Amino acid sequence: MNTAKRFVTRLTAVTLAVGVCFLSSCTPKKIDIEEYPGFEPTEETSTENPDVKEDIPNEDYVEYPGGMTDKEFADFIAIPDPFEETDKFHFCYKAIPEYYARQYREKPQIIYVAKEMMEAVYNGQMEFDIPPENELNWEENSLAESLAKMSCPLVESCSIGYSEDDPLKYYVTYCSKVVITDSAYDSEGNLVVENMSYSNLDEDEAIKYVNDFSDYISSLIDRNVSAEDSDMEKAAKIYSALTKEISYRERRDVEDKQFYDSEADFWESLAEQTFLVEDIINDKATTQPRLALLYQYILTQLNIECMTVSSSGAYHSQDIEKLDKEMGTRGRNIWNVVVVDGKAYNCDLAYEILTYEYDKSMSAGVEPQMKYFGMSDSTRSQSFTVSDRSSIYYYNPNPWEEESGPKNMVPECVSDYKH
Repeated sequence: MNTAKRFVTRLTAVTLAVGVCFLSSCTPKKIDIEEYPGFEPTEETSTENPDVKEDIPNEDYVEYPGGMTDKEFADFIAIPDPFEETDKFHFCYKAIPEYYARQYREKPQIIYVAKEMMEAVYNGQMEFDIPPENELNWEENSLAESLAKMSCPLVESCSIGYSEDDPLKYYVTYCSKVVITDSAYDSEGNLVVENMSYSNLDEDEAIKYVNDFSDYISSLIDRNVSAEDSDMEKAAKIYSALTKEISYRERRDVEDKQFYDSEADFWESLAEQTFLVEDIINDKATTQPRLALLYQYILTQLNIECMTVSSSGAYHSQDIEKLDKEMGTRGRNIWNVVVVDGKAYNCDLAYEILTYEYDKSMSAGVEPQMKYFGMSDSTRSQSFTVSDRSSIYYYNPNPWEEESGPKNMVPECVSDYKH
């Protein structure tokens, strides 16, 4: 096996090349990080009498360095009732899970820019502007893009950049991919890349891409849940629907591999990279981490707290050949934790789908068992035991970035959900 560091370096170089190639089409200048100092908060002025205080809870006066009170932060990240105006579901294009947003509470401009990124992508825009008071430096922009990608599959398949000439203007490329146009193998069998280019969707293609995915999600929700359902009923119905509609695909993309047996494997994996949105639009089959991210995305839209989590640990045989083969060789698992009415539950869509696919092979008319939905930590340990509870993190789909640290503790799942 070649060294991982060499491959990580190459992947980073390719990623930067995509961004530089794209940004160079917008501006000839290179970004100078030193010219973008950290954000300096401006003082807020008030015309109210400082001696008069509103009759509100004391915690509303606990301000963070970003200048937001508890109430302001709650209002800022609030997700409206998706069924409020009609009986039909409608999107909240800027919906960010609270547990992700909470990490940037001291710098709400990061959340603001992430929301603007999501809004632009939902509208198929190739560029958008932000106001001067929300200008970010290079590192903060990277955090905003990561936040948007972890919150929305559509943004996850885009590259977003800005230039030195106008740091308030952002540019979006849709479904950017590496295309190896000329290649050869050396004497050791390694792939030698002689020429690479990059493919992106044009504006019409981007709009269709966004609409096709959004239409599928809207249809899935409208066909399976109603405004009258409780949050756990909605969570269960979406889980069951996805189990029946989405097939499991073996993990094969660059997002799922951190090490490669050869350089040829590395470059081929990079060139074959797909995105969750493409998986759903094209053949409704996707990988374990993407199943969890898809479920998180839909429940967030329904205003249900759902986090995608990851942990090392030990898999326990479920006596289902494909499930055991897929999960038994890994020391890491990715699943969801759903939080409703102060109670947390483990939900593992990948395990459920593989079990359902086995059941269907035995009897065509079966329904999902819901065996891996609403599990307590104790029940979860019957199929996967985490190495240590403190090692459960919020999952980051970028394999080259660290997963969220211990400050973002995943809640304990004390009891099983009674169906």
